[in-house]
Amino acid sequence: MSDSPKTAVAARLATRDDLPTLEANETEKTRGLSATYLDEQDKGDFYVVVGLLGDEVGGRVILDCRDDDAVLTPEMKLLWVFPQARRQGLGAAMTQELEKLARSLDYDEIFLGVSADNNPAAIPMYVSLGYTPTGDHRNAVNLSVIDGSQAQEEDPTEAIFRKSLRVR
Repeated sequence: MSDSPKTAVAARLATRDDLPTLEANETEKTRGLSATYLDEQDKGDFYVVVGLLGDEVGGRVILDCRDDDAVLTPEMKLLWVFPQARRQGLGAAMTQELEKLARSLDYDEIFLGVSADNNPAAIPMYVSLGYTPTGDHRNAVNLSVIDGSQAQEEDPTEAIFRKSLRVR
């Protein structure tokens, strides 16, 4: 057993200062999207939360609250823990910070879509954090952040999950 101290895990709203690290961890398929996400955040109703291991950004997740007639508002999107930062609780920390943000914006629930084919490891984490499947599904744009070079002929089907932000 190691005596080395565990690195502190935290999450917060992203700033422009985080852009170089976010861009350095983009895949071929997602190149340039971090700047786009921060541009959307500047417009409002779209938030980028970063996860921190110590002082280093180790991932990001999106809270999309834009009113574009989407049924899933607000929606957690594109949770991405950088490979070097995995298995340290960062996904849970970012999700909890995002939920706190959604509560502060007066939402009663939050939604997400996840593909069992493309991201099966995420489902147990979401369930452990209190998300439940709604039974609904949708076709989603395939922006694989796990392996940006992987070719896929069609977009994945996502199962829709929800979580109450009022019942704890």
